[in-house]
Amino acid sequence: MTNIFIVLFAIILSSCSAIKPLQSNQDQLAQIDLGEYGSNPGKNSQNTVITPPADTIRIGENGGDVYTQNETEINSSGEDQAKRLRISLSFGPGLYRTLNYVSVLKVLEKHNLAPKIVTGTEFGAVVAAMYATGMTPEIIEWNFYKYFKEKRNYRPYSSEWIEEIDTFLLEKFKNKNIEDSSRKFFITLFNFKNKKTYYFDKGNIRNLLLLNFKLSNTNQNARKNVYSTAMESEVFNPRLIKKVGSDFSIGVDSLGTKFELEDSNEYLIGIYGKISGKIAKEKKGFDFFISLPLSSMSLDSTANVASYMMSSQQVIESQINSLKKTIQIKTSPSANGLE
Repeated sequence: MTNIFIVLFAIILSSCSAIKPLQSNQDQLAQIDLGEYGSNPGKNSQNTVITPPADTIRIGENGGDVYTQNETEINSSGEDQAKRLRISLSFGPGLYRTLNYVSVLKVLEKHNLAPKIVTGTEFGAVVAAMYATGMTPEIIEWNFYKYFKEKRNYRPYSSEWIEEIDTFLLEKFKNKNIEDSSRKFFITLFNFKNKKTYYFDKGNIRNLLLLNFKLSNTNQNARKNVYSTAMESEVFNPRLIKKVGSDFSIGVDSLGTKFELEDSNEYLIGIYGKISGKIAKEKKGFDFFISLPLSSMSLDSTANVASYMMSSQQVIESQINSLKKTIQIKTSPSANGLE
Protein backbone atom coordinates (compact mmCIF):
# COMPACT_ATOMS: atom_id res chain seq x y z
CA MET A 1 0.00 0.00 0.00
CA THR A 2 2.85 2.36 0.85
CA ASN A 3 4.54 1.67 -2.49
CA ILE A 4 1.32 2.47 -4.36
CA PHE A 5 1.05 5.77 -2.44
CA ILE A 6 4.62 6.74 -3.33
CA VAL A 7 4.17 5.85 -7.02
CA LEU A 8 0.93 7.84 -7.16
CA PHE A 9 2.57 10.96 -5.76
CA ALA A 10 5.54 10.52 -8.10
CA ILE A 11 3.16 10.53 -11.06
CA ILE A 12 1.43 13.64 -9.75
CA LEU A 13 4.76 15.37 -9.27
CA SER A 14 5.92 14.59 -12.78
CA SER A 15 2.67 15.91 -14.22
CA CYS A 16 3.04 19.35 -12.62
CA SER A 17 3.55 21.96 -15.34
CA ALA A 18 7.08 23.30 -15.54
CA ILE A 19 7.62 27.00 -14.96
CA LYS A 20 9.95 28.48 -17.54
CA PRO A 21 12.66 30.86 -16.29
CA LEU A 22 12.26 34.50 -17.21
CA GLN A 23 14.43 35.74 -20.08
CA SER A 24 16.11 38.62 -18.26
CA ASN A 25 18.07 41.53 -19.67
CA GLN A 26 21.71 40.67 -19.02
CA ASP A 27 22.70 44.31 -18.59
CA GLN A 28 20.12 44.76 -15.84
CA LEU A 29 21.23 41.62 -14.03
CA ALA A 30 24.98 42.06 -14.36
CA GLN A 31 25.42 42.36 -10.60
CA ILE A 32 23.48 39.27 -9.59
CA ASP A 33 23.74 35.58 -10.37
CA LEU A 34 20.18 34.33 -10.72
CA GLY A 35 21.17 31.00 -12.22
CA GLU A 36 22.01 27.63 -10.72
CA TYR A 37 24.69 27.14 -8.13
CA GLY A 38 26.09 24.22 -10.13
CA SER A 39 26.59 20.53 -9.51
CA ASN A 40 27.65 21.06 -5.90
CA PRO A 41 25.31 23.76 -4.57
CA GLY A 42 26.45 23.48 -0.96
CA LYS A 43 30.01 24.48 -1.71
CA ASN A 44 29.30 26.95 -4.50
CA SER A 45 26.55 28.71 -2.60
CA GLN A 46 29.02 29.79 0.08
CA ASN A 47 31.00 31.70 -2.54
CA THR A 48 28.08 33.17 -4.46
CA VAL A 49 27.73 36.94 -4.07
CA ILE A 50 24.25 38.34 -4.38
CA THR A 51 24.06 42.08 -4.93
CA PRO A 52 20.55 42.82 -6.19
CA PRO A 53 20.18 45.63 -8.74
CA ALA A 54 17.63 48.33 -8.10
CA ASP A 55 15.06 46.90 -10.52
CA THR A 56 15.08 43.52 -8.77
CA ILE A 57 13.98 44.72 -5.33
CA ARG A 58 11.92 47.21 -3.45
CA ILE A 59 13.47 48.44 -0.24
CA GLY A 60 12.02 50.05 2.86
CA GLU A 61 12.82 50.52 6.51
CA ASN A 62 9.67 48.75 7.66
CA GLY A 63 8.24 47.57 4.39
CA GLY A 64 8.16 48.48 0.76
CA ASP A 65 6.18 48.02 -2.41
CA VAL A 66 6.76 44.66 -4.00
CA TYR A 67 4.24 44.45 -6.82
CA THR A 68 2.84 47.19 -9.02
CA GLN A 69 -0.86 46.83 -9.55
CA ASN A 70 -1.09 46.16 -13.28
CA GLU A 71 -3.79 43.51 -13.18
CA THR A 72 -7.18 44.19 -14.74
CA GLU A 73 -9.62 44.89 -11.96
CA ILE A 74 -12.46 42.37 -11.72
CA ASN A 75 -15.91 43.76 -12.38
CA SER A 76 -17.81 43.49 -9.11
CA SER A 77 -21.24 43.18 -10.72
CA GLY A 78 -22.54 39.63 -10.53
CA GLU A 79 -19.31 38.28 -9.07
CA ASP A 80 -19.19 36.22 -5.91
CA GLN A 81 -17.29 38.02 -3.14
CA ALA A 82 -15.24 34.95 -2.25
CA LYS A 83 -13.96 34.67 -5.83
CA ARG A 84 -12.96 38.34 -6.01
CA LEU A 85 -11.33 38.50 -2.60
CA ARG A 86 -7.53 38.61 -2.56
CA ILE A 87 -6.64 36.68 0.55
CA SER A 88 -2.98 36.80 1.57
CA LEU A 89 -1.23 34.26 3.74
CA SER A 90 2.03 34.81 5.62
CA PHE A 91 3.86 31.91 7.30
CA GLY A 92 6.25 32.47 10.19
CA PRO A 93 9.40 30.47 11.05
CA GLY A 94 9.59 27.43 13.32
CA LEU A 95 11.91 24.83 11.76
CA TYR A 96 10.06 21.49 11.36
CA ARG A 97 6.91 22.75 13.05
CA THR A 98 6.19 24.68 9.87
CA LEU A 99 5.01 21.54 8.05
CA ASN A 100 1.77 22.16 9.95
CA TYR A 101 1.15 25.07 7.57
CA VAL A 102 0.03 22.42 5.10
CA SER A 103 -2.99 21.86 7.37
CA VAL A 104 -3.83 25.56 7.04
CA LEU A 105 -3.74 25.35 3.25
CA LYS A 106 -5.92 22.24 3.23
CA VAL A 107 -8.63 23.85 5.35
CA LEU A 108 -8.61 27.15 3.44
CA GLU A 109 -8.92 25.33 0.12
CA LYS A 110 -11.73 23.16 1.50
CA HIS A 111 -13.70 26.30 2.38
CA ASN A 112 -12.94 28.11 -0.91
CA LEU A 113 -10.61 30.57 0.83
CA ALA A 114 -7.37 29.70 -0.97
CA PRO A 115 -4.88 32.62 -0.79
CA LYS A 116 -3.88 34.53 -3.91
CA ILE A 117 -0.80 36.04 -2.22
CA VAL A 118 1.66 33.99 -0.14
CA THR A 119 4.93 34.64 1.62
CA GLY A 120 6.90 33.32 4.57
CA THR A 121 10.14 33.27 6.53
CA GLU A 122 12.62 30.41 7.08
CA PHE A 123 10.78 27.09 6.39
CA GLY A 124 7.61 29.14 6.09
CA ALA A 125 9.14 30.61 2.92
CA VAL A 126 9.68 27.11 1.51
CA VAL A 127 6.04 26.14 2.08
CA ALA A 128 4.94 29.45 0.52
CA ALA A 129 7.26 28.96 -2.49
CA MET A 130 5.98 25.44 -3.10
CA TYR A 131 2.38 26.61 -2.97
CA ALA A 132 3.04 29.69 -5.11
CA THR A 133 4.64 27.60 -7.85
CA GLY A 134 1.65 25.30 -8.16
CA MET A 135 2.12 22.45 -5.69
CA THR A 136 -0.98 21.21 -3.89
CA PRO A 137 -0.92 20.90 -0.09
CA GLU A 138 -0.68 17.13 -0.50
CA ILE A 139 2.39 17.39 -2.75
CA ILE A 140 4.04 19.82 -0.31
CA GLU A 141 3.38 17.37 2.50
CA TRP A 142 4.86 14.52 0.47
CA ASN A 143 8.04 16.51 -0.25
CA PHE A 144 8.57 17.27 3.43
CA TYR A 145 7.97 13.68 4.48
CA LYS A 146 10.55 12.59 1.92
CA TYR A 147 13.04 15.05 3.42
CA PHE A 148 12.25 13.93 6.97
CA LYS A 149 12.83 10.32 5.98
CA GLU A 150 16.26 10.98 4.40
CA LYS A 151 17.65 13.76 6.60
CA ARG A 152 20.47 13.30 9.09
CA ASN A 153 20.84 14.94 12.48
CA TYR A 154 22.83 17.97 11.38
CA ARG A 155 22.64 21.06 13.54
CA PRO A 156 20.12 23.60 12.23
CA TYR A 157 21.77 26.35 10.19
CA SER A 158 25.05 24.43 9.79
CA SER A 159 26.45 24.29 6.24
CA GLU A 160 25.70 20.54 6.09
CA TRP A 161 22.11 21.14 7.18
CA ILE A 162 21.56 23.84 4.55
CA GLU A 163 23.08 21.67 1.83
CA GLU A 164 20.75 18.83 2.81
CA ILE A 165 17.72 21.13 2.65
CA ASP A 166 18.88 22.26 -0.77
CA THR A 167 19.18 18.68 -1.99
CA PHE A 168 15.76 17.51 -0.80
CA LEU A 169 13.59 20.64 -0.85
CA LEU A 170 15.13 23.50 -2.85
CA GLU A 171 16.57 21.64 -5.84
CA LYS A 172 13.16 21.70 -7.54
CA PHE A 173 13.30 25.53 -7.65
CA LYS A 174 16.63 25.78 -9.50
CA ASN A 175 14.99 26.77 -12.81
CA LYS A 176 12.11 28.74 -11.37
CA ASN A 177 11.89 32.48 -10.82
CA ILE A 178 9.59 34.35 -8.46
CA GLU A 179 7.98 36.33 -11.27
CA ASP A 180 6.83 33.10 -12.94
CA SER A 181 4.82 31.90 -9.92
CA SER A 182 1.13 31.12 -10.37
CA ARG A 183 0.37 33.12 -7.20
CA LYS A 184 1.87 36.38 -6.04
CA PHE A 185 4.90 35.57 -3.95
CA PHE A 186 7.91 37.38 -2.52
CA ILE A 187 10.93 36.54 -0.37
CA THR A 188 12.36 38.81 2.32
CA LEU A 189 16.07 38.96 3.21
CA PHE A 190 17.93 40.99 5.83
CA ASN A 191 21.01 43.02 4.93
CA PHE A 192 23.01 42.89 8.14
CA LYS A 193 25.42 45.59 6.96
CA ASN A 194 22.90 48.40 6.51
CA LYS A 195 20.25 46.81 8.82
CA LYS A 196 17.52 46.97 6.19
CA THR A 197 15.12 44.35 4.91
CA TYR A 198 14.88 43.72 1.17
CA TYR A 199 11.79 42.36 -0.55
CA PHE A 200 12.46 40.32 -3.67
CA ASP A 201 9.72 40.06 -6.29
CA LYS A 202 12.15 38.86 -8.96
CA GLY A 203 14.99 36.37 -9.07
CA ASN A 204 15.74 32.68 -8.80
CA ILE A 205 13.70 31.12 -6.00
CA ARG A 206 16.30 28.53 -5.03
CA ASN A 207 19.14 31.03 -4.64
CA LEU A 208 17.06 33.38 -2.53
CA LEU A 209 15.69 30.59 -0.34
CA LEU A 210 19.25 29.43 0.38
CA LEU A 211 20.06 32.90 1.72
CA ASN A 212 16.80 32.71 3.69
CA PHE A 213 18.47 29.88 5.67
CA LYS A 214 21.65 31.77 6.54
CA LEU A 215 22.25 33.54 9.85
CA SER A 216 24.40 36.66 9.74
CA ASN A 217 26.94 35.37 12.27
CA THR A 218 27.45 32.11 10.33
CA ASN A 219 27.76 33.71 6.90
CA GLN A 220 31.11 32.44 5.68
CA ASN A 221 31.45 35.17 3.08
CA ALA A 222 30.09 38.04 5.14
CA ARG A 223 32.22 40.78 3.57
CA LYS A 224 30.71 40.16 0.14
CA ASN A 225 27.44 38.35 0.75
CA VAL A 226 25.59 40.46 3.29
CA TYR A 227 22.17 38.81 3.12
CA SER A 228 20.73 36.50 5.74
CA THR A 229 17.35 35.37 7.01
CA ALA A 230 14.81 38.17 7.33
CA MET A 231 13.65 36.88 10.71
CA GLU A 232 16.72 38.53 12.24
CA SER A 233 14.95 41.83 11.60
CA GLU A 234 11.28 41.20 10.71
CA VAL A 235 9.11 38.10 10.73
CA PHE A 236 5.76 38.86 9.09
CA ASN A 237 5.54 42.58 8.29
CA PRO A 238 1.76 42.67 7.68
CA ARG A 239 1.97 46.27 6.41
CA LEU A 240 3.98 45.08 3.45
CA ILE A 241 1.64 42.26 2.48
CA LYS A 242 -1.24 44.72 2.35
CA LYS A 243 0.71 46.89 -0.07
CA VAL A 244 0.99 44.07 -2.60
CA GLY A 245 -2.78 44.06 -3.12
CA SER A 246 -4.19 42.00 -0.26
CA ASP A 247 -7.85 42.53 0.62
CA PHE A 248 -7.66 40.31 3.68
CA SER A 249 -4.42 39.28 5.39
CA ILE A 250 -3.91 36.12 7.45
CA GLY A 251 -0.80 35.45 9.52
CA VAL A 252 0.03 31.95 10.78
CA ASP A 253 2.50 31.20 13.58
CA SER A 254 3.97 27.78 14.45
CA LEU A 255 6.67 29.06 16.83
CA GLY A 256 4.60 30.28 19.77
CA THR A 257 6.25 31.27 23.05
CA LYS A 258 7.39 27.84 24.24
CA PHE A 259 9.96 25.91 22.23
CA GLU A 260 12.97 23.70 22.61
CA LEU A 261 15.54 21.88 20.50
CA GLU A 262 16.40 18.22 20.88
CA ASP A 263 19.99 19.14 20.06
CA SER A 264 20.61 21.79 22.73
CA ASN A 265 21.63 25.13 21.21
CA GLU A 266 21.44 28.16 23.49
CA TYR A 267 22.28 30.54 20.65
CA LEU A 268 19.33 29.38 18.51
CA ILE A 269 17.01 29.37 21.51
CA GLY A 270 18.00 33.00 22.08
CA ILE A 271 17.29 33.85 18.46
CA TYR A 272 13.86 32.21 18.52
CA GLY A 273 13.11 33.98 21.79
CA LYS A 274 13.67 37.34 20.08
CA ILE A 275 11.61 36.21 17.10
CA SER A 276 8.74 35.27 19.38
CA GLY A 277 8.75 38.82 20.73
CA LYS A 278 8.67 40.26 17.21
CA ILE A 279 5.72 38.03 16.31
CA ALA A 280 3.74 39.27 19.32
CA LYS A 281 4.04 42.83 17.94
CA GLU A 282 3.65 42.13 14.23
CA LYS A 283 0.61 39.87 14.50
CA LYS A 284 -1.55 42.85 15.49
CA GLY A 285 -1.31 44.15 11.93
CA PHE A 286 -3.12 41.18 10.35
CA ASP A 287 -6.84 40.98 9.70
CA PHE A 288 -6.79 37.47 11.16
CA PHE A 289 -4.06 35.59 13.00
CA ILE A 290 -3.73 31.86 13.67
CA SER A 291 -1.46 30.44 16.38
CA LEU A 292 -0.94 26.69 16.03
CA PRO A 293 -0.75 24.67 19.30
CA LEU A 294 2.69 23.12 18.85
CA SER A 295 4.51 23.91 22.10
CA SER A 296 5.12 20.21 22.80
CA MET A 297 6.80 19.64 19.42
CA SER A 298 10.56 20.24 19.45
CA LEU A 299 11.64 22.61 16.70
CA ASP A 300 14.15 20.13 15.28
CA SER A 301 12.08 16.97 15.81
CA THR A 302 9.97 15.14 13.24
CA ALA A 303 8.49 12.68 15.74
CA ASN A 304 4.68 12.36 15.67
CA VAL A 305 4.39 14.89 12.86
CA ALA A 306 1.21 13.30 11.53
CA SER A 307 -0.61 13.69 14.86
CA TYR A 308 0.48 17.32 15.17
CA MET A 309 -0.80 18.03 11.67
CA MET A 310 -4.14 16.47 12.55
CA SER A 311 -4.38 18.59 15.72
CA SER A 312 -3.48 21.71 13.74
CA GLN A 313 -6.17 20.95 11.18
CA GLN A 314 -8.76 20.55 13.94
CA VAL A 315 -7.75 23.90 15.46
CA ILE A 316 -8.07 25.68 12.12
CA GLU A 317 -11.44 24.04 11.43
CA SER A 318 -12.63 25.28 14.82
CA GLN A 319 -11.73 28.84 13.80
CA ILE A 320 -13.08 28.77 10.26
CA ASN A 321 -16.49 30.26 11.14
CA SER A 322 -14.81 33.10 13.00
CA LEU A 323 -12.53 33.64 9.99
CA LYS A 324 -15.46 33.76 7.57
CA LYS A 325 -17.33 36.19 9.80
CA THR A 326 -14.27 38.45 10.06
CA ILE A 327 -13.89 38.40 6.27
CA GLN A 328 -17.55 39.27 5.84
CA ILE A 329 -17.28 42.21 8.23
CA LYS A 330 -13.98 43.40 6.76
CA THR A 331 -15.17 43.32 3.17
CA SER A 332 -18.74 44.55 3.67
CA PRO A 333 -19.77 47.75 1.83
CA SER A 334 -20.15 49.63 5.14
CA ALA A 335 -16.62 48.68 6.20
CA ASN A 336 -15.30 50.12 2.91
CA GLY A 337 -17.37 53.26 3.14
CA LEU A 338 -19.54 52.35 0.15
CA GLU A 339 -22.89 52.81 1.83
